[in-house]
Amino acid sequence: MPAPYIWILPARQRFAMPSRAYPELFAVLGNSVPDLRGLFLRGQGGNSAALGVRQGDAIRNISGTFGGHAIGWRGGWGSGPFYSWDSGDRGSGGNGTGTSWGFDASRIVPTAEENRPVNTAVRFLVRARP
Repeated sequence: MPAPYIWILPARQRFAMPSRAYPELFAVLGNSVPDLRGLFLRGQGGNSAALGVRQGDAIRNISGTFGGHAIGWRGGWGSGPFYSWDSGDRGSGGNGTGTSWGFDASRIVPTAEENRPVNTAVRFLVRARP
């Protein structure tokens, strides 16, 4: 007869479990459970990190630029995701300054090829009765 099910709260707790009853689980965990509080559990594979590795949150980058002409104004402002530069274009009449502005989210937040929460890679198992 197989060993009875046990329920383990994944919160870095220690538990009394005889290594003889669950040798595979004991070999992987020892006598402590990984702390998964606050983490999104992500199936291993694809863009996930290695099994059990915490992966930080990220968004896909958002960026863009636009330009214009201003009389008596020079570029050089911007903070966070915003920036500007003097593009050198004086306009059709030669008056003013050509200025370009830009936005780049990667200047202030982590970016990746996907949107994701803080997560850890796990293997989801399905148990079926014989």
